[in-house]
Amino acid sequence: MRAFTWSMRFAIAISTVFAFAALVAGGVSYTLQSKEMSRRLEGEVRADTEALAISARGADLQDLSEQISARMTTSRDGANIVTFVPADGSEPLGNVRVANQFEGARHLEPGPDVTLLDPPGANVPEGYVTFGMRLPSGWLMTGRDDAWLREQGEILATSFGWGLGLALLLSISFAVFIARRNEVRIDRMEQVLHAVGEGRHGLRIRDEGDDDVARLAQSVDQALDQLEAGIASIRQVSTDVAHDLRAPLARLRLRLEPVALDSSLPLAQRGEIGKALSDLDQVSETFDAILRLSRMQAGMVEITRASIDLTQLCQDVAEMLGAGAEDAGQELALDLPDDVRIEGDRELLFQALVNLVDNALRYSPSPARVSIGVHETRHHITLSVTDNGPGIPDRDLARVRERFV
Repeated sequence: MRAFTWSMRFAIAISTVFAFAALVAGGVSYTLQSKEMSRRLEGEVRADTEALAISARGADLQDLSEQISARMTTSRDGANIVTFVPADGSEPLGNVRVANQFEGARHLEPGPDVTLLDPPGANVPEGYVTFGMRLPSGWLMTGRDDAWLREQGEILATSFGWGLGLALLLSISFAVFIARRNEVRIDRMEQVLHAVGEGRHGLRIRDEGDDDVARLAQSVDQALDQLEAGIASIRQVSTDVAHDLRAPLARLRLRLEPVALDSSLPLAQRGEIGKALSDLDQVSETFDAILRLSRMQAGMVEITRASIDLTQLCQDVAEMLGAGAEDAGQELALDLPDDVRIEGDRELLFQALVNLVDNALRYSPSPARVSIGVHETRHHITLSVTDNGPGIPDRDLARVRERFV
């Protein structure tokens, strides 16, 4: 079995497309969920800031200071930050100092953006989601550690990675299974066709599936059945003709050739014997044409197409059969244009025309008139053989195309 066939490449391509689509879908899903979680956390931080801002509306900031102190007490690990910078320039409140005041949501990192006044000994947060608000009495900001966002992002990435890996593994396995299965069936087809080419015409694929490959195999089997029947027909015709025609014709020619070369015979007799030899050669050519037609119908021989002068071909047939028709008291007439050319196999057309004219002369009662005609129209060229005989009985019309009838 071939290591990297088209089926396998197709399976890998399908798996690659699936993996790419899953990766894109997962990336979009990860991005959307990350943004949604970030918006949720920003909303919660904003709500905390707005809740504290209510305590800073009055001139007395004692309530705000107490709430900030309570938050600082409950957040020793640095998970929540808060600061209030009074507008009068007095000492800021809270557990952080911010480098630059701002309004709205912002992501800050410890160090360059924000300074923790009482940092935890370990596990210092990597960043904060904050919200700043400017009030008449000063500037207020609260924030929360973004570790939750990072953890959720890692969980999403891990679960997506495992899901993608498992889906990719299953898709590749299924695709490879289908590809290997089809390869085995295609290999079977190739083996059968190769064996048929070597002469084992009775072999068949016999695929019992119900997919496209099975339908193709069934069509191939039907074609092989027709091929086997055609080959059997050719063999039968070849055997019959070889026994019935070739041997007698060869013996007859061997007997006539020495007589034709005998100088003691009168020249006229030698000429007649020469004509008989020519007739024998014509019969042999007819025999070869019949065999060629049999092979052609079985798909073993291609038609040799060439430019043919149809007028000259009809004249050659009339010249060949005209003398015999005249001796039998029959008339062989021609109705031909000056020059008509077609594409076809001259030998087969000649033999077909000879057969038609010979049948018309043989089976038409004397005195018969047989006519060979060629008629050219704008789109067609018609070659016809007509006679004034009785025609073919209706009961025998179905047998017209049978051989040797």
